[in-house]
Amino acid sequence: MKKTLILTAAVLFSALTLNANSGGTDIFKAKCQACHMLKPPMDRQKMMQMSPGERRAMKQKIMHTMKAPPMSKVSAKLKHDFGGDREKIIAFVKDYIVNPSEEKAHCMPMALQRFGTMPPIGRTLTASELDTVSAWIVDGFTSTWDADDRNMACNAGGKNKAKRKGMMKCGPGKCGGAMKCGPGKCGGK
Repeated sequence: MKKTLILTAAVLFSALTLNANSGGTDIFKAKCQACHMLKPPMDRQKMMQMSPGERRAMKQKIMHTMKAPPMSKVSAKLKHDFGGDREKIIAFVKDYIVNPSEEKAHCMPMALQRFGTMPPIGRTLTASELDTVSAWIVDGFTSTWDADDRNMACNAGGKNKAKRKGMMKCGPGKCGGAMKCGPGKCGGK
């Protein structure tokens, strides 16, 4: 009896997750894809095979075609910032896409500078669609946020380079200018 109950719960959870993922993809295509792509157009491995000059030129070219950060990066950053707490991420996403603001943002300062704050697209979604797409953002991506992601925008540089590795140097004219550095900002923990 106990095994049957556990098996039934596992099958139900799998079905719900699969439904949320496929439904989330449909909502993404209908509401989000105009600005967000699923993943960056070039993976890190290919970028690292280029010379620094080629990499810089490619990043500039890519940035001119993007309207918003790729969803895989959004998912990875939120998982990092919220310590993988699925429920907190879902609650945040549901709130943020309905009432976005710079103060709530978890993206890199240079992304805010480049793209600005997203429009409140969540206001056009039903409660069920909000639940589905928020769960999809958490469950639909496996990429992780790491030191390489933090270093992609700016060089750590400066004193104690080894100690500062992975941390953004924020200030006037750097990584978003007057943006406050703190937890979840500028690569901070």
